Amino acid sequence: MLTVVIGGAWGLVTVGRLDTIRTTSWSEILTRPDDGALLLGIITIVGWIAWSTATLSFVSEALAAATRQRCRLRFPGSEVLAPVSTVLVAAVLGLIASQPVGAAPHQIAPAAPVAAQPEAAPPQIVRMGAAPAQAPDDATGRSAAPNARTHLVQAGDDLWSLAEQYYQDGALWREIAAANDTLLLVSTDHLEPGMLLVIPDLAGRDDEPSVIVQSGQTLSELASEHLGDAGHWPELAAANPGLVTDPDVIDIGWRLKLPTPADLDTRTAQAPAADPQIDTTPLNLEPCPIPPVGQNQPGESAAADQAGPQMTVAALGAGAITALAGLFFLRRRQQLAKRPLGHALPALGPDARTASIALAHAASTLPAVPAVAGEPGERGETEIALGLVQDSSAATPGGEFYCDIEGEQVTWLHGDEEAALSMATAMAFALAADPLTRVIVAGPAFGWLADLDEPRLEVYPSVDQACHRLGNLADQRAANREEDVSLGQLRADPLLSEAWSPIVVILDAMPTRLPRRLAGLGLSLIICAGDRRPADGSAAIHLEAGRAVHLPTGETFTPHLVGAPARRALSEIFEVAAATDYPPAPWWATYETAGLPVVLPTAIKPGSVEGGTVSSIAETEHPVVKLLGTIELIGARGAPPPRAMKQCVEYCAWLLENPGGTAMMMSDDLMVAEATRRSNMSRLRGWLGVDAHGGAYLPDAYSGRITLHAGITSDWEQLQALIGGGVNRVANASLVHALELVRGAPLADAAPGQWHWAEQLRHDMIATISDIAVVLARRALKAGDLDSAQWAIEKGLAVGSEDEQFAATQIQLAHLQGDDALADRLVMQLTRRTRTLGIDLSEETVTLLQEVVEGRVRLRRA
Repeated sequence: MLTVVIGGAWGLVTVGRLDTIRTTSWSEILTRPDDGALLLGIITIVGWIAWSTATLSFVSEALAAATRQRCRLRFPGSEVLAPVSTVLVAAVLGLIASQPVGAAPHQIAPAAPVAAQPEAAPPQIVRMGAAPAQAPDDATGRSAAPNARTHLVQAGDDLWSLAEQYYQDGALWREIAAANDTLLLVSTDHLEPGMLLVIPDLAGRDDEPSVIVQSGQTLSELASEHLGDAGHWPELAAANPGLVTDPDVIDIGWRLKLPTPADLDTRTAQAPAADPQIDTTPLNLEPCPIPPVGQNQPGESAAADQAGPQMTVAALGAGAITALAGLFFLRRRQQLAKRPLGHALPALGPDARTASIALAHAASTLPAVPAVAGEPGERGETEIALGLVQDSSAATPGGEFYCDIEGEQVTWLHGDEEAALSMATAMAFALAADPLTRVIVAGPAFGWLADLDEPRLEVYPSVDQACHRLGNLADQRAANREEDVSLGQLRADPLLSEAWSPIVVILDAMPTRLPRRLAGLGLSLIICAGDRRPADGSAAIHLEAGRAVHLPTGETFTPHLVGAPARRALSEIFEVAAATDYPPAPWWATYETAGLPVVLPTAIKPGSVEGGTVSSIAETEHPVVKLLGTIELIGARGAPPPRAMKQCVEYCAWLLENPGGTAMMMSDDLMVAEATRRSNMSRLRGWLGVDAHGGAYLPDAYSGRITLHAGITSDWEQLQALIGGGVNRVANASLVHALELVRGAPLADAAPGQWHWAEQLRHDMIATISDIAVVLARRALKAGDLDSAQWAIEKGLAVGSEDEQFAATQIQLAHLQGDDALADRLVMQLTRRTRTLGIDLSEETVTLLQEVVEGRVRLRRA
């Protein structure tokens, strides 16, 4: 800024040529030769105008910053330079504000000031489905962005009226202006329609502590998390008398005021004296990133959103959970793409189904994981989070503890053998999540990892085989490593980076011999050593009683573990996801005479998509759940609930798919707390109402088994009834009516992370509709009815079908329609999708593509 103001003026005075303007004879300007003097004078004038505009803009922004936007100069061109001026003025003010008051010399403090920094965040307990406690934002006490609302500016809006609308006090308009300081750079008295303003939540600035209710939380869970004991939920309810009227019902987004310590002390004083023989040790609230699914928190009457007891998702860390969930969904997508006509996806067993639900839920709740210290770019490829720090005196208590595996070269895990194996598995997942790191695991305990079919993860059956492989790698790298070239320089070279990428070998037992040299070669080793300790000074981590100690630093942390139940469950779900045997589909006739019926030479007449069977559903006598498109419940006799409407529809759909299920099964599949389940069941019961004879559509489960009224159905059940004889056997009219029920992709408006339990159901819906579209389109093509075939293909596209048979039929239709451009584009999309998924096309599809694109089948020789 000084360069522009002072340097610009000095340059114009010393170099400028204003004197040429004064000495120019304007009467002779058109008759004498031009020597360039007049042009220099004009350029000087333009420069002074620009300098004046910039200087006035700096003065205007400085004045506005000093008066908190109350006073600002207006002049032509101020809007042009305002953004640059604002940034420069803010930088100058920031430098001024950051200067120390005294001129004391800089001193290097030992380490105490680091621990005394007020910015150190307190320990946080993070559970699935719950957002972490918000840390203070900055010294000004500004509210955190996640608690803020947004407002779309309309014509006539101004900051004063918005403050009156949201805060009932127009004088608080500066709070909105301060929250949008990067948007309102020029003016605060004029708002352009269409601007999206952040409306900060001033309630979060109160001195009284409070908490925002997240999805699936209960009063007991909040009391356990923020008050240290789930038994303090009555005090939490009493502190919010105007909001909490039913302790079993709290809604997402409520701001609950936490009771004061005096309130808690009063209850403690009124409680009976504890038996001296009873262990009164305080509840251990050591932080854990993601608690085991299926394990209730101590003192809670209703577990938080969890899966069943068969599956335990241990604290894997965000990277490992993302890698596992993404890999599982990729494998299922590959299976769906390669599914033969008339076959279903391999079904998950009960334990694998529970495991997949828990894994998907863990992936969807990753934003609740507390942020780790440092920027991602500051850590290397092999620097992974091993757990959460326990020591409250640490600089970042409750934060992740990181360790550079490559820097340690050899890391020993000694202590409890099961804990060491669980931690080593978690470390393998975290390392494999990095695309630049190769992981080699060895030993019988890691054999199940072969089902993951992950290219970056090599599995060896024997520890000695892996050590032999590691020794060969060390010899090869040592022979090709130049002494004056660092490992970082080799990895920075695009041609050499893959060859010199980090390789980590993880052994489930002690090898007979260790490689002699690993330093400087990008190779490292992790050993589950049991009771043995390193004798050569290698890094060691001691595990016992659910905690770990990093011996080189003395840091104590809660380790990320993948226990035996989690390993068994993950092994089962990836074994199913890697299966290539597709069972016959229940919607397909498999008996010997189930060939395609003779197609009569008459055109198929599909009804209107908006009419026919779809319209008849709306006039049904009993409620109907619509799943083949957007999720709806129509025909209910009661009033819709004021909230949690989509959750009520989900409960109704679950009861249709699981008739006679129990409350425990329902809570496990839907991953909701029991209190939440009961509240939503009450809402659903009131919404469904009673039939014409007074019978409840959702009767009370006196026998322990929950059943719906026999008249309640879904469009999915109606579609299944239409194809009961098998898609390949029923008449064309039935297939047409079945496709008329399709309004879009199944569960179209279910947000990612919801309806975990229905993932297999959704795949079956897509596969069924895709098979119906393929059979109907092929029949129409044989009958020469291209319009009906196009209609069937469009219905298949509506559900997002990506299987090979459907794509081949679509290409065949485009070819018969004579649309070569469309056919070529579809061929390119199919081949690109198969390359992305890493699968091969069948011989029949390859033959079809050659006929369509090249006009003939290529000659094949034996």
